[in-house]
Amino acid sequence: MSWYRTGAVTVTLNSSVVIGISTEFVANCRVGDAFLGPDGGWYEVSNIASNTALSIIPNYRGPTNSPAAYAITPVQGYDKLLSDGFNSLVNQFGTKLAALGTTGNYDILPLNKGGTGGTTQADARAGLGLGSAATATVGTAAGNVMPVGAYGLGAVSAPVSASPSTVGFSVTSGGGADQTPSTGSGGSRITMNTGGLLFNEIVIAANSATSPTMGYRQFNSNGVPGPWNVVYTNQNTTRAQDGTLKAI
Repeated sequence: MSWYRTGAVTVTLNSSVVIGISTEFVANCRVGDAFLGPDGGWYEVSNIASNTALSIIPNYRGPTNSPAAYAITPVQGYDKLLSDGFNSLVNQFGTKLAALGTTGNYDILPLNKGGTGGTTQADARAGLGLGSAATATVGTAAGNVMPVGAYGLGAVSAPVSASPSTVGFSVTSGGGADQTPSTGSGGSRITMNTGGLLFNEIVIAANSATSPTMGYRQFNSNGVPGPWNVVYTNQNTTRAQDGTLKAI
């Protein structure tokens, strides 16, 4: 860095103040720089008050002079500042920087170093042990991964409607006979579409813990449900001596 000599200065015997004339000390000088006075002596810059005023130590030893030539030169103290700054950086981030030494020498970062072991998406998935589901689209189309609620799986309930709007597993809300074979009782429901508005439906009503009603029915091509067919079991029938069954 070149020495700074722009303008001139006023110096006074036994004074620490140097007054600049057409100078720009703020942008061109630093505390710790060396000030070469008009007397040929060297002084240390101890303060920069403005573009036209700075302080030196020791006090000026030469005769009062104005305007007088001068020079300010940077000194090796800047190396110390740089060294101190670097030491602070090492103290704060040294451990993290050192850790890069165990990961920065790989073309492909392995799993045990926090990488994926691959340079492509497919290789990375393979390295992480991910199967084909990792790239599958969530949905109900062929090849999709089904979300919760697809085809009623995991759904709380299906809409109340004479013509079912859902296919799969759902819960009936009870209500009228168009929803359950046991009026007033909800239950679990399986609905299957056989094409168009044709549906088959099975419902087990929650009307009894020991003898729940189970029924099935079909919907015609217009989506209109037929009557419930109730399944008879040993809990809701009796067998006569002649072998015939009678509803309880």
